[in-house]
Amino acid sequence: MNTTAMEMARIFLIDDHPAVRQGLRVLLSQEAHTVCGEAGNIAETMARIDSSNADMALLDLSLGDESGLDLIAGLRQRGIAVLVYSICEESAVIEMALNRGANGYVSKRETTDILLAAVTDIRAGKRHLSPRATMGLANRILSNPALEHT
Repeated sequence: MNTTAMEMARIFLIDDHPAVRQGLRVLLSQEAHTVCGEAGNIAETMARIDSSNADMALLDLSLGDESGLDLIAGLRQRGIAVLVYSICEESAVIEMALNRGANGYVSKRETTDILLAAVTDIRAGKRHLSPRATMGLANRILSNPALEHT
């Protein structure tokens, strides 16, 4: 999947695992996206994000003892799109991320093609939920007793 210059994203990586950030940097650069900064926690993110000139953040929700959920609103206020990239597939957490302004949500258990499709969609102004995130939300809605027919 190659992208044109118009679709190329300037991405800021936020994950507390340096090896994950390194792998993402390699993957994204192969698709002609630019990784313009990275951080492993909230303080590093806030210190670096404004000078990064990012248009998108790829955000893990688990940042050691901190929650990436606490960053979403601040990133969105800066005009930065937020793609959550997390191992967490709990529907309540996915819903919280979306309610706080995340543009998309991808499980780390998805393939790289799904992650790259999400980056492309969000760069194009669309929202994106990976299949695992969608299934989690659908199961939550469908298990609601108020929806049962009598």
